[in-house]
Amino acid sequence: MNDLQVWHDRFVLSTDAVRLQDRVAFWADVVCRQLIRAEVSSLGPGRSGFEGHLEQVHAGRMDVCLIQATGQRVLRTSAQANAGDPPMCVIALQVEGHGRITQNGRTACLAPGDTALFTNARAYELSFDGAFEQRVFILPQALAQWTVSDLGSMAAVTLPASHPGGRILRAFAVGLMETPGLPEEQGGYLRQAMLETLSAMLADRGLAGRGGQSQLSRYHRARIHAYIRDNLADPALSANAIAAALRISKSHLHRLFEGETRTLAETIWCLRLDACRRDLERPGLGHLTIGEVAFRWGFVDQAHFSRRFRQAFGCAPRDWREVALTTPSLDRERAEPSLPDE
Repeated sequence: MNDLQVWHDRFVLSTDAVRLQDRVAFWADVVCRQLIRAEVSSLGPGRSGFEGHLEQVHAGRMDVCLIQATGQRVLRTSAQANAGDPPMCVIALQVEGHGRITQNGRTACLAPGDTALFTNARAYELSFDGAFEQRVFILPQALAQWTVSDLGSMAAVTLPASHPGGRILRAFAVGLMETPGLPEEQGGYLRQAMLETLSAMLADRGLAGRGGQSQLSRYHRARIHAYIRDNLADPALSANAIAAALRISKSHLHRLFEGETRTLAETIWCLRLDACRRDLERPGLGHLTIGEVAFRWGFVDQAHFSRRFRQAFGCAPRDWREVALTTPSLDRERAEPSLPDE
């Protein structure tokens, strides 16, 4: 096998073809580029004995990974955690061997079948004394917010193998990795089903979701947010459309948003504006006009879009693009749209 293979929607890496003395450095470099920036060191009998294998598939706006390797220590420092990377939620399923995940002053000790969570937004340490295998889900925290609303209390807590949810999560991981190129909508539904399984495991450990909401309410809110994100480009996206698609009443839909910081309509506008902002920052989309960027995300009037964008980010979209493409080091990842009343 070559040391690196990339197929459509699948990334495969192995240290087999790498010189023995270069394997740890090679593995650390790829782990940083493909997964999460961290420092990696071997815990094996010697650097020459290190082996690693990684398979990664993108599905439903998350990465699903198979990791097989010899003993190692993975350390994400506070400086790396505070460097401005988008916050990600990591769900690790131990398949073989034993491991430890330390974050927020807690350590989850993982035996085969156990599961634990952690985040890249804070420092952490992963330690494997010997050969191991893990299945891992990595997804933006925003997509998991209704299941994992407070990673500070849920990180580095062992979810034991005795819970049947762990076997279901592993089945999700195996199935998603065996079907690369899954349609985005289908992958999104499977991602949500995976998160609901995780929600049941957290509930049984006494780790409640946001605000002590009922499981049913959190389930519906997760479905709503997933539907909004999956249909953001549709100009017809509205409360009526969402209620009809998810088969809930419009009044119930609005009640579910009563505890939110934004109304349903504001949530849709904010997500659309943020999607446009990110497109304006991408050099590969520089050929699109401002209007074309707006129309890609459900806006139907360029003047209305420009006015909304200026209210949210403080400048015109054309000016934002110019600054973004000429000053790539500018910290824009933390920008969040605000929507004053018109």
